[in-house]
Amino acid sequence: MRRLILLILSLLAAASVVAGETVLSLETSNGDSFRVFGAGPDNAKSGILLVHDWFGESPFYHEAIERLAKIGYRVMAVDLYDGQSATTHKEAWALMSALDNAAATEKVEVALAHLTASGVEAVAAFGFSMGAPYALAAALKHGDSIKATSIFYGETVNDAERLSALGGPVLLVVGSKDGPAAETAAAFSRAADEAGKLAEIYVYPGAQHAFAQPLFNAGKTYDEVAAQAAWKLAEDFLQRRLP
Repeated sequence: MRRLILLILSLLAAASVVAGETVLSLETSNGDSFRVFGAGPDNAKSGILLVHDWFGESPFYHEAIERLAKIGYRVMAVDLYDGQSATTHKEAWALMSALDNAAATEKVEVALAHLTASGVEAVAAFGFSMGAPYALAAALKHGDSIKATSIFYGETVNDAERLSALGGPVLLVVGSKDGPAAETAAAFSRAADEAGKLAEIYVYPGAQHAFAQPLFNAGKTYDEVAAQAAWKLAEDFLQRRLP
């Protein structure tokens, strides 16, 4: 009996990746199951739909989940890689290259539906790098439920007609040395203005791509000061834009 109790306790512990985080299994329309990580108060007024970068389920991703949950949001974080993750660029490139865009988009859609069904009043989409286009696409499609969008150094839409579908403002944080992302930040701002939508753009001086992700470039371009500044901007943005 003691061994059985210990086994049950072990299985229960395995269900949580970090304290307060629960692994849920959802299904797409064709019956394929995938994982999401849920965290935060069950009675939260606002929810966050979170999409990871090309490393997948990394320590950074789980720290982001925990950070947002501690503020009081109900977090639904999608796992697009079905349990796989990367620690190097080579591994991350292989996972991202094998990702089926349509399947990934549906996973985000299902996770959003699950989150909105939980009783939250408003949702923000939040994406990091590779996950940014998925977060923004969800915001463009579901302007009725997604009231804000936060993007860390990810691809944007610079077409005013498409951006007119947004239901709320967007925060974009990039590093000044992020090449194309930094260069297109101004174009995104102009397109948002033309669409009559609010876009808060922050270009952090000296920071490179994925400056908040310690795994990127083997940590050589990780900028702790810039990362903390970006998180403060995101938290302030969410608190101003969600109920």
